[in-house]
Amino acid sequence: MKRLFALFALAMLLPLSAHAWWNEDWTVRKKITLDTQAAGINAELTDLPVLVRLSTAGFDFLSAKEDGSDLRFVAEDDKTVLAHRIERFDSLNELAFVWVRVPRVAAGNAAQHVWLYYGNDAAPPAQAMPVYAESQWAVWSMAEETGLPQDSASAGNHVSGGTVSFVPAGLIGGSARLAGDGGLQAGAPTLAAGNGFTLSAWIKPEQIDGQLLAYGGLTLALAQGTPVVTVGSARAAAPTPLSLNAWHHIALSWDAAALTLYVNGQPVATAAAPFAAAPALTLGAGLVGEIDEVQVSTVARPAAWVAALVDNQGMATKLVRQGEEESTEGGAETGYFMATMNNLTVDGWVVTIICVLMLFVAIYVMWAKAMLLSRVEKSNPRFNEAFQQLSAQLRSLNASAKEHASRLDGLAAQAPQYRHSPLMRIYEVGAKELKSRFHLGEANTATVQHDGVVAPSVSERAMLAVRAALDAQMTRERARLDSGMVLLTIAISGGPFLGLLGTVVGVMITFAAIAAAGDVNVNAIAPGIAAALVATVAGLGVAIPALFGYNYLQTKIKTLSNDMTVFVDEFVTRMAETYGD
Repeated sequence: MKRLFALFALAMLLPLSAHAWWNEDWTVRKKITLDTQAAGINAELTDLPVLVRLSTAGFDFLSAKEDGSDLRFVAEDDKTVLAHRIERFDSLNELAFVWVRVPRVAAGNAAQHVWLYYGNDAAPPAQAMPVYAESQWAVWSMAEETGLPQDSASAGNHVSGGTVSFVPAGLIGGSARLAGDGGLQAGAPTLAAGNGFTLSAWIKPEQIDGQLLAYGGLTLALAQGTPVVTVGSARAAAPTPLSLNAWHHIALSWDAAALTLYVNGQPVATAAAPFAAAPALTLGAGLVGEIDEVQVSTVARPAAWVAALVDNQGMATKLVRQGEEESTEGGAETGYFMATMNNLTVDGWVVTIICVLMLFVAIYVMWAKAMLLSRVEKSNPRFNEAFQQLSAQLRSLNASAKEHASRLDGLAAQAPQYRHSPLMRIYEVGAKELKSRFHLGEANTATVQHDGVVAPSVSERAMLAVRAALDAQMTRERARLDSGMVLLTIAISGGPFLGLLGTVVGVMITFAAIAAAGDVNVNAIAPGIAAALVATVAGLGVAIPALFGYNYLQTKIKTLSNDMTVFVDEFVTRMAETYGD
């Protein structure tokens, strides 16, 4: 009995805890989940600066103040206010980057969270609290449009020398571009006072060589695109080079005895490297490209810390997951709504039910089409990369027509892993048509020579036939992407007209009721007016989301159609370059 009573008491308390609110002056909040399980963080971290990206995808900028000064981050207990720093809050373009100091981040936990509160026009500026721990010697977010990068940490270790240009669209807000002309210099005695050293930075190199860091007797540089650390005679290098014109995370951790090099969050090289800490450093002396979010610590950060930074600061973060908005401001009382529904006449119910069914159909079409387009968007780049590699191989393949056909078949054989890509199906048609022009069964197959490479010859007329087959398949693929969209157009155009029909019928019944009563009686008018208004709302409730979904999906379909057109042109051009006579 006591156990049942305890369970009953707990059940009664759950609604109270669910509606707990840090401060009633803030009208909106949302849960920010820190999913270290999905991010693969296998060790507990303390005082981690967590980046929270806010956009229209999950944040209502109209509910917050224009400068974001009403933002408050509260710990999981819904009582403790956390320190935060707004790097950028652009209410016009509806994009924001905010750093939050989380005192403890548990390992392998999918449920821990903090609360983001906003929606208080009278909110004073947030209390100044350090976002970074004392061991964080400097944080250069590269967000300054003019001048040298400034330190966002509390120590104020600003960049003291160098030349840099601002890039508005960086990885995290703005970034800085270096021209390989000496880089950035910074220093202070406190830099050499720690028991270790950690550098964390995002780089987007444009050249394969260039020094990234000089710190005492330590240098970190790119050598033929490969990150290499040198300390005296000790040398540690990554196993593979970095790709150019793409963002990469580079981290270097030194614990006074050994150093570890990280690339994109993974430890790639270690070396025994005892050397004296230095009071100054030079960043990006030989780097030609962009650099963003540079963090320097006077302690050796563990691997889990580096992994958390990479996952959190990168575009495809798994660590931070935003929940739905909650509000203290409820809507109108439900009594009026229920009274309206109770007064609905038969015609109003018929129109409303039809509109609800249309809405369900529209939602299903939008969901199914969004899933399809998402799979296509993920599969197309992977297949296009494989095709680029194949075309380069064919261009330099000095072999028989049979070998060329085999190479074409090799990519076609990988169709299952690209089954969602329309480019793959277009390629299969093109490869089949192209192979049929090789005349594999003939004793003397015509050949053509380009740059010393002999390949099967395909005439110009044959290439036109291949192009026609590709265009036909592309048309079929476009029809597949457009299938079902007509149901959305029916919902968009039919919903308002059904609502109008219900409105007209409701008004007719209202006038009939008035005539039958012989007087303008509220009880006679209410059912017809209710039916008219509900039918109008139902019709618009179908059309508006269907319209938004239709425009969104059509934009994606148009982009994918353009990708197919570009691929067809590229296929014909590449094959004509290789096999054209």
